Amino acid sequence: MTTFPQRTAHLLSLVGFSIMLGFTYIPFAKGTTRSLTTEQPEIWIERESRLNTIKNTSLANGSQNYDYQLQAAATFLQDKQLQKTQEILESIAPENLSPALTLRYRLLAAQLALAERNGKQALILVKDIKNLDLNLGQQTTLYSIRVEAYELEGDLLAAIRNRIQLESLLENTQALEENQRNLWYNLMSVSPDTLKAWQNQRALSNSFRGWLDLAQLFQRYQLQPSDLQQAIHEWQVRYPSHPAFLLLLRTGIFTLLTDPFQPATIALLLPAEKKFTAAVKAIRNGFFAAYYGDNSHWRPTIRYYSIKVDPTTNKSNIRSIYQRAQEEGAEFIVGPLTKESLTDLVEAKDLPIPTLALNYLENAYQPVEKLYQFTLSPEDEAKGMAERAWYDGHSNALTLVPNNLWGQRMKNALTQRWKQLGGKTLALQTYDPEEKDYSLLIQRLLNLDKRKFQDSKEFHQRLATLEPPQHLGADVIFLAAFPKQAQLLIPQLRFYRAENLPVYSSSHIYDGYLDPNQNLDLDGVIFSDMPWVLNQNSQRDPGYQSLAASYPEDFKHLKRLYALGYDSYRVIPYLNALHQIQGMTFEGATGKLRMDAEQRLQRNLIWARFKGGRFQLLNHETRN
Repeated sequence: MTTFPQRTAHLLSLVGFSIMLGFTYIPFAKGTTRSLTTEQPEIWIERESRLNTIKNTSLANGSQNYDYQLQAAATFLQDKQLQKTQEILESIAPENLSPALTLRYRLLAAQLALAERNGKQALILVKDIKNLDLNLGQQTTLYSIRVEAYELEGDLLAAIRNRIQLESLLENTQALEENQRNLWYNLMSVSPDTLKAWQNQRALSNSFRGWLDLAQLFQRYQLQPSDLQQAIHEWQVRYPSHPAFLLLLRTGIFTLLTDPFQPATIALLLPAEKKFTAAVKAIRNGFFAAYYGDNSHWRPTIRYYSIKVDPTTNKSNIRSIYQRAQEEGAEFIVGPLTKESLTDLVEAKDLPIPTLALNYLENAYQPVEKLYQFTLSPEDEAKGMAERAWYDGHSNALTLVPNNLWGQRMKNALTQRWKQLGGKTLALQTYDPEEKDYSLLIQRLLNLDKRKFQDSKEFHQRLATLEPPQHLGADVIFLAAFPKQAQLLIPQLRFYRAENLPVYSSSHIYDGYLDPNQNLDLDGVIFSDMPWVLNQNSQRDPGYQSLAASYPEDFKHLKRLYALGYDSYRVIPYLNALHQIQGMTFEGATGKLRMDAEQRLQRNLIWARFKGGRFQLLNHETRN
């Protein structure tokens, strides 16, 4: 799954706004609805009473009573009644307002724009607003609006600048800590090259330069704890009163990263079944490449165990192997690989040894203490497709998935995440991966009905003169496909004039090695993949170079599994930090890793677009 700057409203902006208008704001997540069962009845009744009072007073005093109208609009906005908020604002003539009411009107209109995901409009509304007389609460609101708007527009540099300005205005300790965490999260989400470019800009405040310096240190010395400790000490000398140091102390980042967990004995548990031979070989070789390429002083003992399945019971020996590894001194376990073995293991009893499973438990399972989960999940990539398209400003989707188990998994994850974000799926079609002609299916997807025409010839003559079709306002296509199917589907989508609809896909659409002739039919497709596949800097990693030289053919086709094994070793010392520190990330071969509440490692991938049969990287810090 991919992480982007948030496009939903933050608590901070509404805290400041409620101060300005004299309301107590009760935050709720985007996409949720309110009900009497989720709030205390007396709170809801009080709010309704206030709204009725405002409404009646406003009506009694006529349309000129702008103060009450603005209060009513603010109350509607709090309750996500955006249409009513807009109606009230449209009924007010801004040119008739006093400077104080103009300020409130513009801030409220900007808040409405943010609720409607229009960061550009919000920024226009607050432009030059500092010329008005703002009190402290209104200044807090202003900078909070700017933060959200710039994050919505993908301008992280401007968002961070405004967070630093906001820091000096916040008086509430909780709000201040939240702002610092979000600031740090934004800094750690950008690439080292971007941080370096920002550092070279002129007119940086000392506070901003200190944040940038610290973020660069964490990225540069992530795998070198002793060097990081020394670098942080030197940073403290340069910035003795910098607020970032308080963040380090409060969150425990300093201790967790400079004193990583380094087990003396690691057990690697992988399946012995023949059908997993190629995958196991790739993961194992990647794991040992990381082990032998580790230049730190940590040198654990590695013990390898094969997991076997009894053909009569279809049960594996995972429990006995786990027990054996424990008895032989394992302090950490990597594996098992299959979902069945993992499920069998966690159903036995609590895990006494910290374990990094190379698969995910089903969602029905609660997080298990000492169990971390890491895999190349198609569901995570499907969610990433939704998040990237939403981040890029799309909201109405057409979806194409294969009619098999993999397609069902992709469809479920994609449509669920898309709905959570606020997107709409206007049409969904499944296809047979063995077919070659998808014309009828695509006609249905694009709402092109041949029955409107007398014959096929007339249909195709008319098609050539049609504007590119829009299915009830669709602005994006989601495609779950492997290369063979995608190379048939994409040209047929173009034939039916859908070239104006951007196509988003997952890493499965790309076979992992560059072949411009083969990939020419994929031009325009936006997709994600891991650093070892798309990033040339990552491909200079000694581990990558060693594996590519030692296993050229296997590595070419199974590069992603080699990267999984590579990261499963390298991330071990930092699992505790990833678990405990919100926003903490780890630069891996499989992606930028972070841990969610279920103790799953989520991968932030790189995005690219095919052009001329080659891929061009997209900066995830800016929108398409």
